[in-house]
Amino acid sequence: MKAVINLYRCMLTLALLMTVGGRLAAQTADSVDVLHYDITLDLSQRPVRGDATLTLRLLQPCNTIALDYVLGIDSVAVDGSVVAGADLAALPMASHSVGDTVTVRVWYYTYGYVESGGWGGLHVDNDMTYNLGVGFDDDPHIMGRAWFPCRDNFYDKATYTLNVTTKAGWTAECGGSCQNRSVDAGNKEHSQWHISQPTPTYLVSVSQANWKRVYDTVTSVYGDYPATYGYLYPSQSQVQAAFAQLDSVMPMFERCFGPYRWGRIGYIATAKGSMEHVNNIALARQALTSSEEFAKTTIAHELGHAWFGNLVTCLTAGDMWINEGGASFTSEVGMEAYMGRAWSDDYYQRNLESVLRTAHVDDGGHYRPLHGVPHRYTYGRTSYDKGWMVWHSLRGYLGEERFYAALRQLMERCAFGNVDASALRDSLSLYSGVDLTPFFAFHVFSPGFVDYDVDVTAAEFPATVSVAISQRSVGTTATAYANRVPVTFFSATLDTCKRWFSFAGTDTVVSGITLPFEPAFWVLDYDKEISDAVTIGEAHLGAEGGNASLAVAHAAVSAATPADVYVEHHWSPADGMPYGVQRSAQRRWRVTGQWQGAVEGRFRFVRTGHSSNYNDLDRGFYSQAASVDSLWLLFRPQGGTEWQLVARQMTGNANEGYLVTDSLRAGEYTIAVVDTARMGVEVMGMTPQSGTLRLFPNPVGQGQPITLLTECPAPYSVTVSDEGGRIVWQHDAWRDGRPLPLSLQKGIYFVRIENNLLSLQSKLIQL
Repeated sequence: MKAVINLYRCMLTLALLMTVGGRLAAQTADSVDVLHYDITLDLSQRPVRGDATLTLRLLQPCNTIALDYVLGIDSVAVDGSVVAGADLAALPMASHSVGDTVTVRVWYYTYGYVESGGWGGLHVDNDMTYNLGVGFDDDPHIMGRAWFPCRDNFYDKATYTLNVTTKAGWTAECGGSCQNRSVDAGNKEHSQWHISQPTPTYLVSVSQANWKRVYDTVTSVYGDYPATYGYLYPSQSQVQAAFAQLDSVMPMFERCFGPYRWGRIGYIATAKGSMEHVNNIALARQALTSSEEFAKTTIAHELGHAWFGNLVTCLTAGDMWINEGGASFTSEVGMEAYMGRAWSDDYYQRNLESVLRTAHVDDGGHYRPLHGVPHRYTYGRTSYDKGWMVWHSLRGYLGEERFYAALRQLMERCAFGNVDASALRDSLSLYSGVDLTPFFAFHVFSPGFVDYDVDVTAAEFPATVSVAISQRSVGTTATAYANRVPVTFFSATLDTCKRWFSFAGTDTVVSGITLPFEPAFWVLDYDKEISDAVTIGEAHLGAEGGNASLAVAHAAVSAATPADVYVEHHWSPADGMPYGVQRSAQRRWRVTGQWQGAVEGRFRFVRTGHSSNYNDLDRGFYSQAASVDSLWLLFRPQGGTEWQLVARQMTGNANEGYLVTDSLRAGEYTIAVVDTARMGVEVMGMTPQSGTLRLFPNPVGQGQPITLLTECPAPYSVTVSDEGGRIVWQHDAWRDGRPLPLSLQKGIYFVRIENNLLSLQSKLIQL
């Protein structure tokens, strides 16, 4: 690599040379290092004409080297001698020795190249020209080769000089710092840009347009940074408003991750999307005109890449979580600075809920480790969102002070270098003083998540307790070792006291824990510090009660009197299901808190395949809308006790809604498909029923609606047959009081309803 390389980076480079593979021949990948690219690009014409001079250093003896490109090649010269055939796949090196500096010059052209997915590459549009440095579909993903011949990988970092000529009336915005600009007699702009920091090819950028610009200065911890925001269509005031957050975000990033190393800040608005190019971030246009969350977090995410990805880069695409998961984590950190910790905690929890519910579904139906993600899912939910969760959890595992101190050392000692998951683990272990081998073994090298259960019992004195913690794995058979779990205890007046519990293995019991008060209840990870398979909601209903929706806990509560309710939504299935339960959901709730009067609790369900804001919530569990699949709510006071069916109502419909209990109790809840007849027990006042099905009106005139009355709270199927037994109308999941939309000929019919609680029939006379 370039400039002064300390011993640690030398070790990383040695590991790199031993492990790197890919689309180039092994000797090519290991035998050459590009030091500098000098690129002249004429964007004023079509095709775009280019002239690139690469200064290389040979690292090993070799006969030929190869460059990557998707360009038209005019001619090639090595050390000033033209190469016959202009073959970039076999540039002659036999006459050079290890350590020699070699100059390769390539004259080329392009009409613009965009990957098959339509995202990465060089876009030559009517209103602007710009590149996006990665392609989601191409292999390799890196897309420097779309506009200059290069060594397209994450680890061969170089410096750059860009000489750009634009169309008449247009101007350029590029990576690096602008050295000069001039305009010729034809109104074409000529500008030169220089990137002095070692940078991989995918992070270098070029653009031209009739740019409007906002020039700004961002004041931060380590200095003032000039900033340029290039745009075409929004108003200046909209652009200024969009980037106002940087005054808060940038100092937070420098406090947490160390100094910004890139000199200036730059963004340009593009039609396709956002990309973290050095000094010249491509930003989706809509982010400049929106005050929505996605706009704020995208601006922070792309700036966060200045540390995660640009400064310290993943060694291969298989560890893209280091770049993208790290930058997603910085969006949370940035929003903490800009919007406050409560806002960023909510933002984090909503993402955790989405990851636990759908990330494995989106990435091919499998829970995946972060390390070694297949090419197809390099830029998938696992890398971005689960990766974010692991960075977040690592902060909680180490504690904020130690975590950020270790990160700052990483950014300092590995600056402009590369790491893979193993090197990252070892580096952070060294810098934090904590062996992170077991943490990485589960959270990085294994798929899935860990879910903790906490039980607390009082000891001899009221303020002394014993704490039992056990774990369950979600999406993996692996076990998390070296666990560190926070539990917050609450007094009757809602004072809090947090304790961290560390243990190896599957479970632990810690006795003699002294608290400053007698605990009334407790909540696992109340401060959202570890990314376990739990999402938490809380409701605080005042003197007159009220309603509260706990979205990430998939629950809701209401009361007419004061209530403080905390709901842990666990993404692992309940154990100990009783006989008669046909299927139970792969999730459960733990409800705690304090309240005096009656509290109504509502627990969400979503049928598999049903379109919902919460797709795949009950994937593989509740798949049929038919009434034979009877959904019930089950309750037990605590782990190890027997589950009971709970008297409940159902809101919504057979596809999506809530199971509702009007007498919420502290304890555990889950939902299940239950055959009540097989259970052979009374269902809390709801035994299998018999009686009369009433039809109103009956007889019924033509065009009149018919209402069914059964006094059954559960849904049922309805079948209408004629005197000959032929079914003329049928529907599942019907309810009392809902009119039947029948259109019958004059005659006698039989209406039959069925579910696990009843089977009733009544005669209907159609006039």
